[in-house]
Amino acid sequence: MRYTNVRYSTLLNEAQYDYLSDECQDINRMKCFKTFVRLAVMEQTKVTKTHFSAVLQPGQFIASKVELSLMWGCNRKTATRIIKEFNQMGILRSEPSNRTTIHTLLCLSVWFTDQRTIKNPFFVSNPTVKPIEKPTRPTNHVPPKSGAETVEVSKPTTTDSGGTSSAVSDDMQERNIQPTAVEKPQQPSCHQDRSFLQEESTKGKGTEV
Repeated sequence: MRYTNVRYSTLLNEAQYDYLSDECQDINRMKCFKTFVRLAVMEQTKVTKTHFSAVLQPGQFIASKVELSLMWGCNRKTATRIIKEFNQMGILRSEPSNRTTIHTLLCLSVWFTDQRTIKNPFFVSNPTVKPIEKPTRPTNHVPPKSGAETVEVSKPTTTDSGGTSSAVSDDMQERNIQPTAVEKPQQPSCHQDRSFLQEESTKGKGTEV
């Protein structure tokens, strides 16, 4: 029978709502939940596949991990993890068979349609929720160095009025070395200049004829 104007009545606790609304994941969980709600049959349905047949009750559906991964646009490993997490949250119950998997929706209580109201015989009002471990991503760990790094800061070399470098003088003080005095060339005094001129003048006079 074809039903029109279908409305869904679902019951979720706080932990289930938090799980479905978590957007910091690699896949949209609300999208996965919407897929399960739409796949669940509303009346008894017989399903026949190659070497497999089953009678589904309202609230059940058949879907393999490969089919779900194609619907969600993800790999098979992600689809497997989502199914496992929905089972741990008490939203879904999955029973694998030799050919496929029969899933039962536990949080959906009633379908409302224009034709009639349909109850889900598998509805659980107080589901058991198990904690879920969030997938961790590997991080690059840099081990700390054994010793503390020492940075040598060179002192600026400044020259004092005497012409000696302060950096050199500091090094000499550390080594306990006395600086050697630098002898400056002596400039002739004014008296020496006059005596030198007198000697030159007497020599000039002695040579005149």
